[in-house]
Amino acid sequence: MPNPLQPGDRITLHLDSLAAGGEAVGRHEGMAVFVMWGCPGDEAEVEITEVSDRFARAVVTNVIAPSPDRVPASCPHFGYCGGCHLQHISYPAQLRHKTQIVRDAVSRIAGLADVQIADTWGMDDPWRYRNRVDYHAGPAGPVAQASSVSTSGPVAQASRRCESDAFYLGFTRIHSHDIFPLRECPLQHPISERVRIALLDLVHSCSGTSASKPQDIASLLDVEVLVSFDSGEAVVTLVCDGRPAFLQPLAEALMQQVPGVIGVGAARARGRLAPHRSPSASLLGKAHLTERLGEYAYRVSPDAFFQVNPSQAARMLGLVKEWALADRVDGLLDLYSGVGTFLLPLARRARHAVAIEENEAALADARASARQWGLSRVRFYGGKVERVLPRLAQRGWRTDVIVIDPPRRGAGPAVCTAAARLKPRRIILLSCHPATLARDLKSLAAHRYAPRRIQPIDMFPQTHHVEAVCLCTRV
Repeated sequence: MPNPLQPGDRITLHLDSLAAGGEAVGRHEGMAVFVMWGCPGDEAEVEITEVSDRFARAVVTNVIAPSPDRVPASCPHFGYCGGCHLQHISYPAQLRHKTQIVRDAVSRIAGLADVQIADTWGMDDPWRYRNRVDYHAGPAGPVAQASSVSTSGPVAQASRRCESDAFYLGFTRIHSHDIFPLRECPLQHPISERVRIALLDLVHSCSGTSASKPQDIASLLDVEVLVSFDSGEAVVTLVCDGRPAFLQPLAEALMQQVPGVIGVGAARARGRLAPHRSPSASLLGKAHLTERLGEYAYRVSPDAFFQVNPSQAARMLGLVKEWALADRVDGLLDLYSGVGTFLLPLARRARHAVAIEENEAALADARASARQWGLSRVRFYGGKVERVLPRLAQRGWRTDVIVIDPPRRGAGPAVCTAAARLKPRRIILLSCHPATLARDLKSLAAHRYAPRRIQPIDMFPQTHHVEAVCLCTRV
């Protein structure tokens, strides 16, 4: 049956649920319509932007009767920036919808009905929680104006300056690669914002030195800031196309101007849009931070993955420990182990522990932390889990507990199959994407590892992303 809707059509919808991508969902003549910036419970006029045989997409043009859960967005860039999706929905409602999204994915994709899925763990203060940010530099597209933006103060002054200059630090617009000048971001640690504001001045002054060339300013593509919530310190990485001469004076000036910046590094870009980059090389100061999750201190480098929300990561670590150490653990295997977030605390209670991680910086951090903790019974394997784990399974390895914390794409059938061949008593699976969580659970269930409990955790408030921790045991 052809879609009754066409791009440009305007219709009135009642929105009744939230999809995994952050869009509200309504129905028109039986056809699902995914509505950007809608809130479940809204009665809204929407404009169709895209149609297919099975669904349509739209954007809200007028809220006729707002949902009780609709609230004013706190950020002046909301609706323009591609970072947040749910600021217009009250935080308690965000948590309810995220729980339902996980339940729907497990039921519909994995086909698993008898799984205990708890309510999502939220935050007391769902703002200023990010320990890492990537500011994009370059010329901007049209600037989003908002009446809620203050016209005075350092943030507003820096914003007005960057709107007229050739250098910008900001984020990309939603569904675009265009960079807009950032006024503020309420998700970032305050020191990240201080770094951004200071750089707007410092780049121009440092690029005007005799050692610099006029085109140097255009070579700075990204500014990455990694923050320790434990110490309030930060390490900054300047990602450039080449190695401009003003990097060293810029690093010196930044460390002088922003208290708490303890190190500045540089990396070469491998592409100009959302660039991949080379490993970071230290320009000045320290090359890594120390972050703490509860009683555990970790070394974290700018090139290594670490959970972006330390407060919720500490709660997640507590849950993984509870499930993993429910009884005696002789052998422990941690897949995609990163800097050792789960591996090292669990290794204290295991007779032997093994980690697999392909990121060299993360492995170096984990090894350094293991030495600092006095852990000698931990073995590290460098390489892709998809390649290393099947080899271990072929050797007839056995282990008691496996922790799997894959990237967003999930572990995949090959990893799940190899993990099951090791015949652990428990597999603890973590995921930041409900659909890939469900697919991995389906793969594990096919090898007789049934999910018993799932705990969603809101690691990314104001966005549609939701983390989940799942306990699987052998049937």
